[in-house]
Amino acid sequence: MRPRSAASAALALACMLPTLAVGGALDTDVDGVRVELTSEPDKPGTRDATTYRLRLRDADGGAVAGARVALQAQMADGMTVVAPLRVGPEPGVYRGRVLFTMEGRWNLRLRVSGKGKSFELTLTEHVGR
Repeated sequence: MRPRSAASAALALACMLPTLAVGGALDTDVDGVRVELTSEPDKPGTRDATTYRLRLRDADGGAVAGARVALQAQMADGMTVVAPLRVGPEPGVYRGRVLFTMEGRWNLRLRVSGKGKSFELTLTEHVGR
């Protein structure tokens, strides 16, 4: 592979791995599914649980209901928390709570499956006090 092609491939791979920045939100398309993930509070801390809200829509804008959704949070030292995101008050909306026990960088993995589709997104969350 020529150097220019290798750089293009690396850039394409990096674009496939979204990052949830402090105070930010994830808004992306995966295989025809619109994925919108937000957190409350938008700057997670260790004193109170953080609620994650996920909205899934199909290519026509309709709600993707009946999916199985889980959010796994892991620190570099191996500490792991898994939170199922359960069906919310509206079709296609899922919610779950995570209690971060330590400050620092947490790697998040959002897993979604249902209606013949399955995908995983990797994100980063920075937790403060």
